[in-house]
Amino acid sequence: MIRAFYVLALILFTGMYTFSDGSSVNGNDDDDKKAGKKDDDGDDEDAGGNANKNNYIEVNTLSNLQFSITQPEEFENTQTVHNGIKLQIKTRNSNSSVYAKIADYTTPSGANKNTVPLALKHKQDNSGNVYGLVTTPLQLTYQDQRLFVQPKANQAFNFFYDLQLLPLGYDYPEGQYNFTIMFTMTQP
Repeated sequence: MIRAFYVLALILFTGMYTFSDGSSVNGNDDDDKKAGKKDDDGDDEDAGGNANKNNYIEVNTLSNLQFSITQPEEFENTQTVHNGIKLQIKTRNSNSSVYAKIADYTTPSGANKNTVPLALKHKQDNSGNVYGLVTTPLQLTYQDQRLFVQPKANQAFNFFYDLQLLPLGYDYPEGQYNFTIMFTMTQP
């Protein structure tokens, strides 16, 4: 008998952030919507909205974030979607911390919802002054966990992450498991 285990991950980020000083910023750059613009060039210097003036975060999935576990060795080893997630951030106004957490986790009947077998692993970035960067696989939980702090800078930076399904063992009930990962950016 073959046991099937399916994992779907949804990446979520909020489109508006409010900081403790009462200011708010959009979570998306606007230059890809500018009239006459054919491609988003990623630099945000021609943005028509808040991205040209404030901090922002943009989350993109670069590949299908699914795992299908059907073979015995797949239950015993870490499964990886390489460079599956790209975070683009800009910290024009102030230093900003970026966090990740599980916002939702649905399981088949009888599955343990307390431990989430997903991790993010930093692969690369183009920031020369990031600090507090977690480079080892970070198992996601229901609580915010800081990925890094990006100091104030006048350019956009890209951070690439692998999504990992940690070894499950043989105690997980078969079925479909759905995850929602929420990324947030705040002032430290």
